[in-house]
Formats: sequence, C-alpha cells, structure tokens
Amino acid sequence: MSEDWFPAAVEEVARPGRDSCAAIEAAVHRFESGRDARAAGEPLTDMVDELITAGGRNIRLGAAEAFREFERSVATMRAEVGRALIDEDRLALSEVARRFRISRQAVTRLYGAADEQSGDTGDQK
Repeated sequence: MSEDWFPAAVEEVARPGRDSCAAIEAAVHRFESGRDARAAGEPLTDMVDELITAGGRNIRLGAAEAFREFERSVATMRAEVGRALIDEDRLALSEVARRFRISRQAVTRLYGAADEQSGDTGDQK
C-alpha cells in the first residue's frame, strides 16, 4: 500500500493558513496602533505618516497575498480530495458533487485541475 497523501496535503494548506493569520495579525496590529495613537490625540496626518513609514502598504499587500496563497492551497487540496474520492473510493461524480455541494460539471473541472496539478494527462501508459 502506498503512503497516505492526505497528511502532507493538510500541511500544504495549514502552512499558508498560518502564514495568512500571521500576516493579517500584523496588519491588524498596525491599525490598532493607529487607533490608539488617535485616542491619545495624535493628529491624523501624523498617524498616516507613521503607518506609511512603518510599511503599512507592504504589510497590507503582504496580508492579501498570504490569503491568496491560502486560497490557492485550499483549491489544490479540494481538487486532490475530489480526485481521491473518485479514483480511490470509487464514488460517482454525482456523489462527489452532492458531498461538495457543487454541480457535477464543477466536479469534472476539479478532477481536471487535479490532473493539471499532478502533471497527469489521463493517458494510459
């Protein structure tokens, strides 16, 4: 029996998920610092300058990119799980569609996406 692919697939989602959480937390921290400065009476112009100087734009863009990477990893795992349900567990497309709460056509696209990610062309050798 081959090694179970699922634990590694989960880690491939968990890692960018943790990175996304950390990036968003950094962005939230910057905003909260601005809020606290404002509550202490700091002028808005100074707060904005401080946020920009502290790399606010890069922090915000980094959080957005980290979240996009998380979404990509979830999509990859979803395709792999769909393929496994069909190939390994022998579920019909309609059963996978029901479980995923998507159309059979969407399952077919997921199945094809798993081919693309694995480099499998579907050709028999």
